[in-house]
Amino acid sequence: DSIAFSLNNIKSQVNMLSNMRTYKSPLDMTLHESRMKRETLDAMLTAINDYLPRFHAYLRRKGEILGSRTGLPWWDLFAPLGENNKTYTIEESKEYLTSHFRPFSDDLADLTIEAFDNNWIDFLPRSGKVGGAFCSNLPYVKESRILTNFNGSLSDLVTLAHELGHAYHGLHIQDHLPLNTDYSMPVAETASNFNEILIMNAAINAAKGNEKLALLESQLQDTTQIICDIYSRFLFESEVFEKRRETFLFSDDLKEIMINSQKEAYGDGLDHNYLHPYMWINKGHYYSESLSYYNLPYAFGGLFAKGLYAKYLEEGQDFVPQYQTLLKATTVNTVEDVAKIAGIDLSKPDFWRQGLQTISGSINEFLKMTK
Repeated sequence: DSIAFSLNNIKSQVNMLSNMRTYKSPLDMTLHESRMKRETLDAMLTAINDYLPRFHAYLRRKGEILGSRTGLPWWDLFAPLGENNKTYTIEESKEYLTSHFRPFSDDLADLTIEAFDNNWIDFLPRSGKVGGAFCSNLPYVKESRILTNFNGSLSDLVTLAHELGHAYHGLHIQDHLPLNTDYSMPVAETASNFNEILIMNAAINAAKGNEKLALLESQLQDTTQIICDIYSRFLFESEVFEKRRETFLFSDDLKEIMINSQKEAYGDGLDHNYLHPYMWINKGHYYSESLSYYNLPYAFGGLFAKGLYAKYLEEGQDFVPQYQTLLKATTVNTVEDVAKIAGIDLSKPDFWRQGLQTISGSINEFLKMTK
């Protein structure tokens, strides 16, 4: 109840601020601050809705493998399938990342070497150290700093690739004037997700049997998060903002909104008897008056990166200078103008469907492997 009280007052404050600043809604204010048009958001959500049934099919099959005929219970969303016990030392991680980044771009590989050799990265977990991972760009000294908790798994390797993507983004904005070194939230995850795709696709293509199944399913776990889970969070936050205009939302009200949002986003992929009514408690993204709809950048960044990767496969090395120019433009342009550098129209669902179609292909492969 105390957390519900907190959430109510934060959302009420944002409603008040957006109204006083003459925005139509908190979402309208968020889009303006993100330098993104409503048409772009609507196009992305249209494409996501078109492809939700494919994610539901993946979740149902995973549920069947784990013994459930009524969809996947919530607690099994991250249950591993297959077997991948390979581990990497820090030095092996450096060699693996560099060797797979080099064919794409020399400056990405060189940045990786610099980050490892010049102690930009706080690798190992220790007592008192925060969990997770983070990258901070330092444009004034033309460097970045990365925090991670490396234990040697492929997941940790991919996390390093992700954070090095943020550092690579920093490399291409560091020559801007001081007031032009911040990119908006939707494009913040572009380079990081692109790096993840480079590394995960390389690992999956090189694997066989149970190892390949483990890697493919791990990738599908992540993409299901940025599509189904992020969509459920968007639905939840939108309804909370709307209802908070007129009434106080008690904890039972918030639980009901959360469950309904999960049912709409996950469909019959999850067992409706075992959902997560308290997801509004353990996601700190909801509890900021300055960053509403903090969920959207993950879906945007993931799909934008997949679309860019598809263009890279199509155009080869000719794409790389466009990509670098695109990253530099993220601090001074709208997201639509950034995408136009690569010949992309974000306001039409077709681009977003392109990225989702690649995920659908991975789901088809998973269904075939587990038939």
